[in-house]
Amino acid sequence: MKNSIKNNTLSFFTLLLAGIFMLGTTACSKHDDHDHDDHNHDHENELITTVRLNMIEQGSLDTVRYVWKQVGGPGSAIAVDSILLKQGKVYNVFTEVLDESATPAKNLTESIRTACHVHRFIYTSTIPSVLLQVLDFDTQTPAMELGLRLTITTPDVMGAGNLKCVLKHYTNSDPKTNGINAGSSDIEVQFPLIVN
Repeated sequence: MKNSIKNNTLSFFTLLLAGIFMLGTTACSKHDDHDHDDHNHDHENELITTVRLNMIEQGSLDTVRYVWKQVGGPGSAIAVDSILLKQGKVYNVFTEVLDESATPAKNLTESIRTACHVHRFIYTSTIPSVLLQVLDFDTQTPAMELGLRLTITTPDVMGAGNLKCVLKHYTNSDPKTNGINAGSSDIEVQFPLIVN
């Protein structure tokens, strides 16, 4: 692999199993409280169809992209890559969020970064010895995690499970400072995760 971005594909069976574990997608749902936050949505809900995890093994220049995609929106077919990581390694991860139902596709990552005080990615692994550390923060005092950049450290043993990614959205009445259980989920996806 020479400085290329390679997309991993799944067999139909793996895709079917992964689809069962998917938790669906909605984007920045309308909130019942009317104290509008600073989130720039033009009062229309943005559709998040795609989550990309771009991973670079530390000490390498190669980027591997893992993609979760539901281009037709909620209720349509889901395609998801299995994340394949090596034992005992550290990976730098850069997350991207897109609406690929639009023409041209809309990359929503920068708008999430701009509205960092009302967004937060929360990552969890069902492999307990996989360590996840968020590297970027919002502009609040004290600063709170944003989660567009993180590191994944794998254990020295093999394992299989899932990596869950949740993009939380907060409002003035349910702010980010209330913790990870506050707010609503803009999108919640799972990637099959394999450590070899």
